[in-house]
Amino acid sequence: MSADFDATNKSRSEHKIAGRIFINYRRGDDPGTTGRVFDQLEVEFTKEQLFMDVEGHIRPGDDFVLVLDRQVAECDVLLAIIGPRWNEHIAKKSGAGEDFVLIEIEAALRNGKRVIPVLVGEAIPPRKD
Repeated sequence: MSADFDATNKSRSEHKIAGRIFINYRRGDDPGTTGRVFDQLEVEFTKEQLFMDVEGHIRPGDDFVLVLDRQVAECDVLLAIIGPRWNEHIAKKSGAGEDFVLIEIEAALRNGKRVIPVLVGEAIPPRKD
């Protein structure tokens, strides 16, 4: 065996990338794809670097809004997963109370976080209004 270092033999854990990612999504809008996005991100990032509300990051009894605010504030990047019914959900939520998906995106933008829209399925980019 050569004394030279062979980068191809490094384990995946040695290739982990720095940074924290908040995964923002609508539960009724292609949740299976969102789960697969999370699974693929786990290949390059540790679980501690990824936040997705259904992955055990919010314990029973935790203040849901407080946890989301803290996680958005601590993230480096917010991935906004946009599925085929994203615009439809916004129309339904309009005037019907809090829309946590939009609140999270607005908080990330307000805090200078990088927000990356990820279109999945047959998604149409959201309107600016």
